[in-house]
Parts: sequence; structure tokens; C-alpha cells
Amino acid sequence: MSAPTDPPAAKRGPLVPGTVIDGRYRITGVLGQWRIGVAYRATGPHGAHTLLLAPLAKGRAATFRDWLRGEIERTRGARSNALITVTDGGLHGEQEGFLILDPWRGHSLLEEIKLDGAFSNERACRTCEQIARQAAKAHATGLALGDLRPSTVLLSTEKPEALVLDMGMARGLSDYLEAAPSPATAYCSPERILKVPPSPADDVYAIGALLYFLLTERAPAAGRPGESRLATPPSWAKKDEGVARYIDPVVLRAMSPRPGDRHTAAELADALGALREVFQLSPAAREMLGLPQDPGPFRHEPTSPFFLHDILGVPAAPESVSEPSVDGILELSGEFEALNLPDGVRLLQTIDEEPPIVTPPPRRRP
Repeated sequence: MSAPTDPPAAKRGPLVPGTVIDGRYRITGVLGQWRIGVAYRATGPHGAHTLLLAPLAKGRAATFRDWLRGEIERTRGARSNALITVTDGGLHGEQEGFLILDPWRGHSLLEEIKLDGAFSNERACRTCEQIARQAAKAHATGLALGDLRPSTVLLSTEKPEALVLDMGMARGLSDYLEAAPSPATAYCSPERILKVPPSPADDVYAIGALLYFLLTERAPAAGRPGESRLATPPSWAKKDEGVARYIDPVVLRAMSPRPGDRHTAAELADALGALREVFQLSPAAREMLGLPQDPGPFRHEPTSPFFLHDILGVPAAPESVSEPSVDGILELSGEFEALNLPDGVRLLQTIDEEPPIVTPPPRRRP
């Protein structure tokens, strides 16, 4: 019996195992329904792959191949075991496109937080350091990622490493999809909300927002187009639950409203690496260096509200800024209002309000 061939491009259910796509990729199983299409396990010329089959927007199939060739070339130099990008693809019928990705085993940061709660200081810094180093390698090749969010960062079950899934959504793929995902505004820099092309500074902002999410279980407050919003220190959101105040300056700089005030990805990775090493110090080493012992003020004292004035370079009168109130709202001073910030800064927000791009099978406790 001959192998199944490409079925016509019509609305249909999942492809059956054995179906051959483009004469090269054979479906071996279904991974699940993602936000933009159905993901499959497949085998091809170079072994195992993940194959994503996605309906294309009306009238866009004709130029999809051109975008795909450009995307493969753009990401070639940045591709690694920890940065998963599109390696091949094409058209399947008249109105569907397929993308080929390297396979992986793991689950998203979103699933991890939903199941196990916030990360420790050390684990959050370690995870975001890994993401920042991957971003730095990509930036060195001229590639900006542009779509870092909790559902596109994956925790591998095979090695202690965070993986970044980058299908080129911010580099044009969304324009071709029938069901394009919503922007993850909580992880978008002010300039990305205005829909400008992604830049390395956008990725740094997103990593700062991811660090906030891992520490607090909540996305930072999303901005609006044209709004210059100052991020809230994560120690304010969970000041009684062990978020170290020493992480606050790193988050605030990474999420600075102005791109030029942010770290580079390499600088952010180095800062997070230094913090990670401090959190791993033994009690004896802490004593020798004059650091408070855990669990002392080293972890439980939140950053002073006056620190925000230091970051902005404006004077702070003792009565000008109050401590965060019990309902999670910071009362802003006149000096902050002069900077066109909103009337209040929300400390808490729901987890990743936008639909995730990748929806793996639910992770269960062992």
C-alpha cells in the first residue's frame, strides 16, 4: 500500500499518522492544538521534527514562501539547542502553511508557575540569565526575538536549561496567519506596543518582565500605546514572601521606559549571574562578606519607594511618596504625575492574560 499523500486544503481534523507533507515529512503523531494551528511529531530528512500546520490568512499564501525563505536565512546564525527557530516549511494545499522546528521535551514557564507557584530568587535569576544569554547570542547575529512571553519560554525535561521558542511571530509570521495570536502586552516594551519592528532593547524589557513574573506569579502591569510607565519593583508585590530587594534595580533597569536606559542582553545576563551567585552563598560566606543571613532583611525588606526617585533622577520629599497600600496601589506624588504617568500603578495583574502561542499537554505533579 502506498503512503498517504497530502489531502486537499479544506477544513479538516488532525492529520493521521503516516500522512506525508511536501513529500519529505511523515506525520508520526499529534502533539496538540496550538494557538495558531495543530502541532505534530514528524520525521524527515534530518530525523525527528516538530511540524506545525497553520491556516493562512486569505490572499497571503502566495507570498508566504518568500517570507519563510527570508526567516530561515535570518535565524540561521542564531539557531542553537536552546533557541528553537524555523528550519524549513512551505505550503500544504492552497491555504495552509507548515513550519518545521527542532523537537524538544518540556513545558512552558506558564505551566510551571500555574502548577508550582513562584520561583525562588536564585532559580528566577538563573532561568532569566539563561534566556538573556540566548538573547545576547541572537543579538550578536543581528536577530531580535520580539516575542518573549511565559508560553514561549520552555523548561527542558532533559537538561537544566531554559529553551526559547521563536517562530518569527514578531518578524512577520503574524501577518500571514488566519488566527494570529494577540500581543503579550505585559511583556511588550512601550515602543513595541506602538508596533515598531522588534529590537534588542525590546527583548531586554521582556526578560525583565519575565523575571517579575517568575518572582511574583503575576505579569507586570501592561502599558498602553504611547504611555511611559515605570515598572513596579517586584519586592513590593510580594514583600512578605521572600523577594530580595537586590533584584529590584535589575528589573527596573531592564524595564526602563526608555530603550537607551536598559541593559544590553549580555549586561543583563551578567547582572543576573552575579545575583545568582550571591543567593547561593553559604551562611559562612555571607558572614564573611557582611551580608545579612537568610531569611533576614536580605530577602524580606522591600525596596524603599524613594528608590524610584533615584532611578528617575528627581528629588523626593519625605511626604511625597507613600508606602504601597494594602490593595496594591502606589499613591503617586506630584513629581511622578509631572512625568505623565497614570494616576496609580497596579502591582498585581492576572497571569499572562493573552492566549498562549504554545499549549502543551497539561503538566501534572509526579
